[in-house]
Amino acid sequence: MKTMFKVSLVCTLLIIAAHTTWALGNLKVNILPVSTGKVMVAISSLTNSNLKITVEDQKNQIVYYNETTEAKGDYRKIYDFSKLANGCYKLSVVSKNLTSEREFQISKNGIKVGEERTTLEPFFGYKGGILKCSYLNFSHENVKMHLLENNRLIYTKEIGSNFSINEALNLSKLERGYYDVVLSAGKNEFAYQVDIR
Repeated sequence: MKTMFKVSLVCTLLIIAAHTTWALGNLKVNILPVSTGKVMVAISSLTNSNLKITVEDQKNQIVYYNETTEAKGDYRKIYDFSKLANGCYKLSVVSKNLTSEREFQISKNGIKVGEERTTLEPFFGYKGGILKCSYLNFSHENVKMHLLENNRLIYTKEIGSNFSINEALNLSKLERGYYDVVLSAGKNEFAYQVDIR
């Protein structure tokens, strides 16, 4: 019976990982220099959701923010960055549970655009005393899982820096109440609350 449960759990986690890999093709962000100080931001999203677009400077100060009011698959807009000081900036686009970021640098020589970095929120599920978590670790950050009760840390697990993270924790022995699960991967933290009855 235990073997059957383990096989079912592994199959479920693999299906979740495959689904999340497919979802990553849903959001692409390009920054295309057009002329001195001007770029075209081209965003394609298969989810047809509202987009949250943010530009931050190197001190994490927001210099631009826009949330689209219509759910569109494609977004194109010319941005005039000529008034921004020379330095490093980050453009972030959020579409549902996907975030795509591109850093760019403004200098006297123009605008240099960095690689796209995509983050997909992890999947959390709790059923029958088992907590399941699946996360695609694109940047190969060191991942840790923390379990807290009333803001008090009761369990920590070092998961590592593998690309595909699939974890299951047996919480059936815990007392009734609310518990917070925090998955940390580099600067990113994702929280999930479990109600044990």
